[in-house]
Order: sequence, then C-alpha cells, then structure tokens
Amino acid sequence: MYEVGAMTALEERLNGSGAGFDIYVGCSAGSVVASLLASGIRASEVYHILEEDLDDPLNFRRGGLFAGDAFRLACTRFGRFVWAISKHVLRGGRCLPDVLARAERELPAGFFTLAALERFMRIGLASRGSSNSFGDLARTLLIPAVDLNTAERVVFGADALASVPISDAIAASSAIPGFFDPYMIDGRDYVDGGVGFCGHADLAAEAGADVVFVVNPLVPHRPADGVSVRARGVYTIMEQAGRIYSQNLLQLGMGSLAVKYPRTEFHLLQPSGDTTLRLGPSMGFEASRTALRFGYTSTRAWLDAQGAPLVRSLAQAPPVPVRLSSTAEEAAVSDVHAPGETEPGGCYCSQTLICSVEGWKPVRRRCRSSSGDPETTMTRSVPSA
Repeated sequence: MYEVGAMTALEERLNGSGAGFDIYVGCSAGSVVASLLASGIRASEVYHILEEDLDDPLNFRRGGLFAGDAFRLACTRFGRFVWAISKHVLRGGRCLPDVLARAERELPAGFFTLAALERFMRIGLASRGSSNSFGDLARTLLIPAVDLNTAERVVFGADALASVPISDAIAASSAIPGFFDPYMIDGRDYVDGGVGFCGHADLAAEAGADVVFVVNPLVPHRPADGVSVRARGVYTIMEQAGRIYSQNLLQLGMGSLAVKYPRTEFHLLQPSGDTTLRLGPSMGFEASRTALRFGYTSTRAWLDAQGAPLVRSLAQAPPVPVRLSSTAEEAAVSDVHAPGETEPGGCYCSQTLICSVEGWKPVRRRCRSSSGDPETTMTRSVPSA
C-alpha cells in the first residue's frame, strides 16, 4: 500500500513529463505493484480504488490474499502442528528441540496458501486487458524469488523463467516462510524473494540503470505510546525482528552496491529514525490503508526537498523505451555484466519496486509499510574516465 501512495505522488509531481520507467523489479508484496505499473496501470488509478474502497477487481481486499476457507485450512494445519508435537511429547519427549526433530516430517509446510493471491492478480490484470505474460509487456518486469532447495535467487521474467505467468511469479515471490506454503512452479518450490535479500537493486544496475531510487518502508517500529513492543505480543516481536534484520541488510547492501556499480547513482527514501508505531502490523488491512495515505503525503514532502534532483532527472529523461537484451537478461540472473553495455533505468518494489529509463535510470525499491517522516540516503559516484 505504501508503494502505491509513493508512486502516486511521483506521478502527480511529474504530471506526464519524462519518459517514465523502462524496468520494474518487484519483490514479495512489491511484485504486485511492480506488475501493475509494468502493465501500464497508473498508480493513481490503483490509489483511487483503494482509497475509495471501490468494487473493482484491483481492490486488494481480504479475499485477495485469504480465500473464504483460509482460516479453516489454517486451523486444520495448526491442529496438525499441535498433534505432531503432542504425540512425541506423550511418547516421552521432554526436550523441545528433540521433539521438533522427531516430528519434522509431520509438520505442515505453512498455514496458508497463495492460490487466492495468484487468482487475484490473474483476474486483476485481465480486467484491464493486460497480459499475464512477461513477454507481452511493453516494459521489462523482473520478479525475484528464492529457490527453497538450492537456496539461490531466481528472477522471473528473465532467461528460462520468462515463460512463467506473472501471477505465478508474484505468488512465488510472496511466499513468506512458515506463514505460507512454498509456492511450486514446474516442480520447484519457491519462497519470498526477501529471504536473505532486502532489495534487488543490483538487477536494475546490472541491466544498465544510471540512477536507482530505493523506497524502503520496512524500518523498525518506534512505539510512541510508551508501550513496549514486547507487550504487543509474539507477532509484533517477530515483525520487529524482521524489520531490524531487513534494514541492516539493506544498509550493508547499499554500501556494497556503491562500490560494485560506481557508475550508478543510488537514492534511498525511507521513514526517519523517529518513526512511531502508527501503522500497526504490516499485514493488517486497516494499517495498510493508513500506509497508503502516508506513502502519498510523505513522498510529496520528500519530492519537494531531498527528492527534487530525482524529479528533475525524470522530467528531463529522453523517451527511449528499453527492453532487456538476451545478454542483459543473462546478466540480471548470473550477475555478469557485459563490458561496455549501456544500462537502462529501473524501479524496484518490496516490499520492493524498481523502475528505470534509458539515460536516466531510476530504480525504486520498497518494502512493507511503516511510518514516520521520510529521510534520504543518497550515494553518488563520478563515472570513471
């Protein structure tokens, strides 16, 4: 939701000027936004649908992620989990790690499935006359996920995975381990693209982005009401831990990207360090709508100040459409860059979204919703001779 608000603010500021983005990279929840934008659906249209809660196939209501029988299935699987543990305890198990080891094959792979999300995206794209195929898009769309068995990052929309339907790629990149089942495509199990990664801005840089814009809403909560995070229970504690891990990983990654891609300029937009716990759990639907509005208002303020250079760059970008060549596609997957190859710009969502344009190439990166005043971390480098 935050990403939709942020992208709407940018669309409004540009007011049709500039060439737009050539590459979209979406990870996890960000893959939903990236796929809509890459399909030519404006962020402002999605914002209006969500803000007004319109009866529209693109309105991401609870049924979009959790089907009608989702909680019945979850309760059944939770019962299976409890029974598997209890059975081994009754058989004499007294040490929890030993009990878990013995019950390993009897535990569920997750508590929810992503069938409803895949269906939501398939129907939503069709409702706008958009294709569910990467190859039919006018812009390049890349959706990273992680192969559960090989522990390697894969990129849907590139190389051999370009033939996977967009809706399936989104489901695979959104499979939060433990919460959702791993998503199977052609016999392979995939999990959330954010596992071990917080941002895939390197995909845009490899494809040729000169300017990378990273939008990261996934920052740790700072409770403002004096209530400890601990008092909010295990769910909030786990989410807070994930946010801390994610932000630290992002900071390390941004530093390494500046060294690896000295010709690329990286911009980072994220809530400031005094962010308060106003938006609630990131998966809550009411909190998501708050994040929608916050993403819009805070990004407008950011574009007036730290983001002004980005606006000027995008407004001046030449209207040159870019598609990844087979060489660039290979580079995006294998992390090998062809010498002398020009790089298009990109946008990244995740909770990440990346966009780019030829000449000036912005990459936008996002993560889950959070709150607070935005701040910018910008890495600039002077191209070598």
